[in-house]
Amino acid sequence: MSIDEPQLTRRQVKDADKQAAPDASASNAPGDSSEDGKQSKHSKGAASNWFVKNSSSYAFTLVAVLSFVTRYWKIWDPAQVVFDEVHFGKFASYYLRREYHFDIHPPLAKMVIALGGWLVGYDGHFLFEKIGMDYMSNGVPYILLRGWVAMFGFALPPLVYMIMAESGYSVAASLLAGVLVTFDNALVTQGRLILLDNIMIFFMLAAVYSYVRFFKLRYRAFGTQWWTWLLSTGAMLGCAVSCKMVGLLTMMLIGSAVLYDLWRIIDIRRGTTMAQFTQHFMARAFALLAVPFALYISFFYVHLAVLTSSGPGDAYHTAKFQMQLLNNPMRQSSFDVHFGDEIQFRHRDTGVYMESSTDRYPLRYADQRVSSQGQQVTGAKKRSDNAYWRIKPAQASDEFAQFMVRKQAGEAIPAEETDRWAVHNLDFVQLEHVNTGMNLRTHDVASPMTATNMEITTLALNDTAKEADTVWQIKIDHAKTNATRLQTSASFMRIVSQKHGVAVWTHSKALPDWGHKHQEINGNKKPEDKSTLWTVPRIRGRSASAEELDAMAKKIVKMGFLAKFAELQGLMFRHNNALTTVHPFQSTPLTWPFMVRGISFWTDKDSRRQIYLMGNPVGWWISDVALLMYGVTMVMIALLTRRNVEVVDGIVQRHMLRSTGFIVAAWVLHYVPFFLMGRSLFLHHYLPSSIFAYMTTAALFQFASIMDYPRFALKHWHSNVRALVPSGVSVVGFGILVAAQVACFLYFAPLTYGTTGLSVDEIHSRRWLSTYDLHFQT
Repeated sequence: MSIDEPQLTRRQVKDADKQAAPDASASNAPGDSSEDGKQSKHSKGAASNWFVKNSSSYAFTLVAVLSFVTRYWKIWDPAQVVFDEVHFGKFASYYLRREYHFDIHPPLAKMVIALGGWLVGYDGHFLFEKIGMDYMSNGVPYILLRGWVAMFGFALPPLVYMIMAESGYSVAASLLAGVLVTFDNALVTQGRLILLDNIMIFFMLAAVYSYVRFFKLRYRAFGTQWWTWLLSTGAMLGCAVSCKMVGLLTMMLIGSAVLYDLWRIIDIRRGTTMAQFTQHFMARAFALLAVPFALYISFFYVHLAVLTSSGPGDAYHTAKFQMQLLNNPMRQSSFDVHFGDEIQFRHRDTGVYMESSTDRYPLRYADQRVSSQGQQVTGAKKRSDNAYWRIKPAQASDEFAQFMVRKQAGEAIPAEETDRWAVHNLDFVQLEHVNTGMNLRTHDVASPMTATNMEITTLALNDTAKEADTVWQIKIDHAKTNATRLQTSASFMRIVSQKHGVAVWTHSKALPDWGHKHQEINGNKKPEDKSTLWTVPRIRGRSASAEELDAMAKKIVKMGFLAKFAELQGLMFRHNNALTTVHPFQSTPLTWPFMVRGISFWTDKDSRRQIYLMGNPVGWWISDVALLMYGVTMVMIALLTRRNVEVVDGIVQRHMLRSTGFIVAAWVLHYVPFFLMGRSLFLHHYLPSSIFAYMTTAALFQFASIMDYPRFALKHWHSNVRALVPSGVSVVGFGILVAAQVACFLYFAPLTYGTTGLSVDEIHSRRWLSTYDLHFQT
């Protein structure tokens, strides 16, 4: 599996040059016998030949110019936060503020965005909190930030042209591929906003281009250029994976090609010794495995070296990790929790506080299930007095009652006596809601939104008949012994019902209005799930003295980079797989090639403008046909070859099998793995594959219109050209494909750029499929 230009003999090249050269003995046109006529004819022929000779450079320049125009046209509009600029703009701000944040994606693309902000003097003061926020009034240099990211989107069509040309395709086929990618609506939308995908795709294509250049040097192994392009391939793969883990699919592609190449090299008929094969193997292993991993881990080193201060990502990590961050609460105040303390509980994953009030669950839920009408216990994003709970021993005693009387009277109690009431791992407790005087309870009633889980509510202190429902066990995460003490901020714990075995748990979906849009809290029947962890952020009335702060700083155990790296990788993997929440614009991989549905990025009700991510329907549907035709064509050629019937030239067949086959394999490997993923998926996950589908379309155009490959094939993207187009029919075919792509792009451009409001009729005319859920249909 590989891409390479058709292998031509010296004789074929010589014959092709003769065919491409102007015929010096040709006579003048009828009726033109003058010397001036001869000179004019010769001048026109020389000019034409000069144009053809340099046409590849002109085609490349044309693709670059068109790409620049489509990506940068009115890049300042809209002057508001669009779609995932909410996330990636925010992350860039955190880098510039050096505040720690957590994300499921590796850091390179986000650091690239932050670098652009740093270069233009942006200080990260704006946090991109929601879609539609105004950039101008908040002093954000968004045009420069978008322009910085758009450089990567602008580079994609020229890179596609270079890959096709270096793979031995004609100027026409290479130009067609570049133009199709240039005028794809989805790639343009993604390529002009503060998003990650085009940065990742840039490195993907750069890796493919580098590998093509490397493979073409296979007969000059271990030379300077051979090593340069091999190492470049590894470096680009490392950068692609360091943007998003989807870059691993490109590693699979290159890895498959390398394995095929090594299989050919080890063939004894090639005269390769085992020592030589070992050299080839080790060189590729170093460049394509060690170099990408070294880059990947290096980018995380920079990531952690920059983000040294406490930030919104702290709570995802262990106490030891958090204590490495400047100004982290664990670093500043970590106290033992004692029975009788009034404490808060904060959910590790979602950051909400467990609170209660006098509000009650409704008698019936929307699905007609009946509740207990007990007191609500919910997860609130903001801290309040309703979030305080008094922690008490499960077994009441006169001794504890006397201790509480002295404590509430403000009596100074010796430290050694207070330590007797420290809360330890596996202690059984009751949690009394301070404001309402009710004990936390779970019982065998389904929770409001998760029918398989148990309702969490409260019970009156004097209701001894159901007291067993109010007993909980504190299970401190990673506690080595029962003597481990519960501490504020530093301890992660589970609150598990002694009677029912469920753990207090919450999730990000909001309750209806009766629950004040808080998060549901219920009893999870999988108590050991990692999402059931809570922490105690504070004890009411407790703050650290200067001496305590100094003592705590000295107790901080240093955590090495590799330990931080390993912990972060585990968190990224777990949270990425946990992205199963239904999103209104998610879609399935099966629908992507057919452009069944897009994604709403941004809307403006007053002007009826919107940005709707969608591919170029005409281009995607033509590409689907091309992919199908490639499969059918290769099967037919194989069957006819088995019957000793030669329907195409050997060079053409070889190029179709190896070069176009590599491109089709790239489409498959960047598309099919998504069928195996359980997380929420979106149309933009198909964008890398869409580019390879466009390249397949251009390759099929060459197969259908050019039989004389040696005459039209390019050796390099900037090399001289022997012939431009084989016939008028191919020119017409090229023109139809380009015209259809450009016309469709322009038709949907108001949705791509969001610069023009559309009437109801204009909206409906663009709903080519009923699944195009555009706004302002009425």
